[in-house]
Amino acid sequence: MKYSIFSPIDGEVLFLSTVPDEAFSSGMLGEGFAVKPSGETVCAPASGVIGTVSENGHAYSIASDIGDLLVHIGVDTVHLEGVFEPMVKPGQKVAAGQPLCRADFKKIRAAGLCESVILLITEKTVPGEVKIQKGIVRGGKDIALRIEK
Repeated sequence: MKYSIFSPIDGEVLFLSTVPDEAFSSGMLGEGFAVKPSGETVCAPASGVIGTVSENGHAYSIASDIGDLLVHIGVDTVHLEGVFEPMVKPGQKVAAGQPLCRADFKKIRAAGLCESVILLITEKTVPGEVKIQKGIVRGGKDIALRIEK
C-alpha cells in the first residue's frame, strides 16, 4: 500500500532537521518535511476534513486517510496578525491541492522569523516507510512525501 502527500506550497522541500525549532526538527511532533516557500498560496497536502484553523491562520489540521496532518506556516508566527488569509473553515472537506490560505512571507521575513511551511503527520505510528522527495516542487501538484508499506 502506498500513500502520497503533496507539497503544501511552491518551493524547495527540506528535511525537518533544517527547521530552527526543536519540537519540529527533532520529529517530536511527528514525521514530515519543510518547504522553503517561493509562492504565497498554501494548499492541502492531501484530501480530508479540516479539523482546526488557528486563530491567526498560521496552522491547519487535516484528518486524512493517511492520518492526522498538520500544516504549520513559519516558526513562532502565532502572534503575527494580518499575515495569513485563511480560505477554509473547521469541518470543511478539502481535496489535495485545494488552497488553505494565502500568506505574506515578506512580513514573516521582516519579523526575522523562519518562513518554512512545515508538514507533519502527527500520528504516533506512520503506516510504513517514509520517503521525502527533496527538491523544487509545486504546491498541491508535486508529491513531497511517500509512505510505502
